[in-house]
Amino acid sequence: MPELRTKQATSLSATLCSLLALILAMIFSPAAHAEAVHLSAVADEMQLGGKMQYLPAPTQSTLSDVMGVDASEWHVTPSSTRSLGRDHNSVWFHLDIIGDESSQGPMVLRLDYPHYDYIDLYLVSDNKVLTSFHTGDQMDFETRPINSRTFTFPLDAIQNIGEAEIYVHIRTEGPLLIPFSLMTDAEATIQDRNLYMSLGAYFGILIIMFAYNAFILGSLRDSAYLYYLTYMVAVAFHQATLQGIGFQFLWPTNSPIENNFAVALSTALMQATAVLFVIRFIRLYKNFGSFERVIGTCLLVYSIALVIGSPFMDYASFLAIVNVTAAISVLCGLYIGVKGWRMGVKFARLFAMAWFTYLIFIGWYLLELASIIPASSLGEHSLAIGSALELALLSIAFADRINHEKELRLRSQSRLMDVQIAMNADLEEKVRQRTNQLEEANRRLKILSTTDGLTGLLNRRHFDECYEKAYLSACRRNEPLAVLMIDIDHFKHLNDEHGHRFGDICLIQAGRLIKETINDDQAIAARYGGEEFVVILPGATSEQARNKAEALRLAFAEYVVRDDDTAKIMTVSIGLTVDQPVDRAAWEKLLQAADSLLYTAKRNGRNQVAFLKESNS
Repeated sequence: MPELRTKQATSLSATLCSLLALILAMIFSPAAHAEAVHLSAVADEMQLGGKMQYLPAPTQSTLSDVMGVDASEWHVTPSSTRSLGRDHNSVWFHLDIIGDESSQGPMVLRLDYPHYDYIDLYLVSDNKVLTSFHTGDQMDFETRPINSRTFTFPLDAIQNIGEAEIYVHIRTEGPLLIPFSLMTDAEATIQDRNLYMSLGAYFGILIIMFAYNAFILGSLRDSAYLYYLTYMVAVAFHQATLQGIGFQFLWPTNSPIENNFAVALSTALMQATAVLFVIRFIRLYKNFGSFERVIGTCLLVYSIALVIGSPFMDYASFLAIVNVTAAISVLCGLYIGVKGWRMGVKFARLFAMAWFTYLIFIGWYLLELASIIPASSLGEHSLAIGSALELALLSIAFADRINHEKELRLRSQSRLMDVQIAMNADLEEKVRQRTNQLEEANRRLKILSTTDGLTGLLNRRHFDECYEKAYLSACRRNEPLAVLMIDIDHFKHLNDEHGHRFGDICLIQAGRLIKETINDDQAIAARYGGEEFVVILPGATSEQARNKAEALRLAFAEYVVRDDDTAKIMTVSIGLTVDQPVDRAAWEKLLQAADSLLYTAKRNGRNQVAFLKESNS
């Protein structure tokens, strides 16, 4: 008996433990079936994250296939993310609805993502399909029950019938986003209006920036602006496809691949034009080293290859590749901007800030798609916000670039002006020096042309000019004019006996003695030819002229010419005539008279002065 009681007690304890475990499991285990949604609880909008169930299923699965699936195989949609990732390309969604007459007017179900390829939606009550819709961005736009850029479905068929179910089958090659919500038809209209206004403002800003930069392009003829405008068009094209308005307004009649191709092509074009713009704007091949040039060239070639290959690649694979490479391109652009900033390229600062800003929003978008961060109301539009901020900062960077280049041009012009001033000053100095050299050369040429190279006295040609002027002046002033003809005695003998060198020394010393002895600024002294000299004394009386002549003779007679071991005294014979010129045509007669007297002095024994008094003839 005690053993029996023990076994009963043990059995009871085991039963109680099992019951407790079941209770705890029921409390703490996740529910396999979400609670039904009361339409009356929807004031304006209700997000359905955590309220719907989803079931990955084959693409060919039908409504009857999933309606027969056990409830335990369904999963509750997450409430903190807007994406199921890329692991599923065919998923069924289920939502239990309780409708009544107290709901806030007509209700709609909105799938706030414009890029589901195919959507099949069924409104079911009592296992009967009341209404079904078949649409998607791979079908004509007119298949959508409500004209909207996203997928919006009316719930009139089940709104007032009590318990009902909604089944949605989504097939897509891209990421499977789940921004499902219930809202009133009025709220859907308001949200569409607000979003179209926001998109209108966005594209309006792009148009204004495009027009402004096109004007700058026309003014400056800078090809960087052309690449910037091309990039801006690519961004606008990309955002039009992402936001669904391209499909709604530009290509509503679709082929099986047309809209996906537009998304792929716009993404590739945006990346390619961005790389081209970066290379041209930052002057990659001019301002950076080989590493940066190689990176830029590789990205450019790869981006062009993406554009060419976009029609031929699998859509899902292409999106995965282009999203990653786009992020890499932005990172490279940021690196180049920061590198340029550190290198002293001033406008690279704003350029780097623009790419950094865009990178933040790209990261935000990709992290939401990957369900790494919670979803937000702005997550879908983060790329549009980021691109608008980026383009605005790039416009400011362009202005900074223009100012920088203007400053460089001003500095260059200033340096050029300084160089020009220095060159002009140098040229003026050279001109001045050259002028002085020419003047000196002219002076020397004049001296050479008017003086005797050996004695330094006037030569015969210049003497004739000066004598004629002096003669005519004496006529005008009625003043006497004295003429001294001087000849070195026995010069030929001195030259022959002692050589031409000694003869030249004699001539040089003769010129010096004549200048020193005459010592009259008005006198005209010249080498008349060979060893013969002539002196004109304007205004000299007979006595003055005779004294000068005698002093000159004595100076020669007392001077010893020396050359090495040779020392000789050279004497001179002088013919002197003094007359009062009255006939302008008789100026040669006075010279002839002095020359005749010179020969008289030589005949009378040399070393003497032969003198003729004044006459009036």
